[in-house]
Amino acid sequence: MRIRDSADAEAWRQFADLYARVIYGYCRRRGLQDADAADVTQEVLAQVARSIRSFEYSPERGRFRGWLGTVTHSKIERFRRSRNRGEGGPTGDPSARAADAPIEEAESGGADPEWIDEFNAKVLRAAMERIRPDFEPQTWRAFELTWIGNRSPQEAAREVGCRVHAIYVAKSRVLQRLREEIAAIAEDVPQCVPLS
Repeated sequence: MRIRDSADAEAWRQFADLYARVIYGYCRRRGLQDADAADVTQEVLAQVARSIRSFEYSPERGRFRGWLGTVTHSKIERFRRSRNRGEGGPTGDPSARAADAPIEEAESGGADPEWIDEFNAKVLRAAMERIRPDFEPQTWRAFELTWIGNRSPQEAAREVGCRVHAIYVAKSRVLQRLREEIAAIAEDVPQCVPLS
């Protein structure tokens, strides 16, 4: 919601850094070439910039990620239609209508599971990248071994060279910080990313 303030350049930079990667990756998996995926990504971000001023986050009406996915999908389809026709695109841009649609319509239309998975994975990776410098290497390694590598606390303790209790504490501290960072990045993701 900070990007609604046009003076908050840092908020927009953080937003674009995270979501541009999500949008671009989705475009590529939908068969767009590199340059085309980059163009569609810019179109989606431009649409967000235009629409965000009137965007009201309301979890009971739907999720931001669903709305963003709908806008992205619409921009991809518009790009494909314009390429197939060899012209500037159809009249009555459906991606603009999708961006203006209430968020509940975008989500109720059935969010693409691939979009949701990609969105959640990118948010998780971004959150992990952001918090990693906050921890000592030994603490982070304990977390990686147990949570990411699914190794037992006993195995992790032997590899890291500490007590088993310290492994549990390290994992707990990192997961708590990770939950906080995910909440800061995307309010609707914590219930979708298993953090246990």
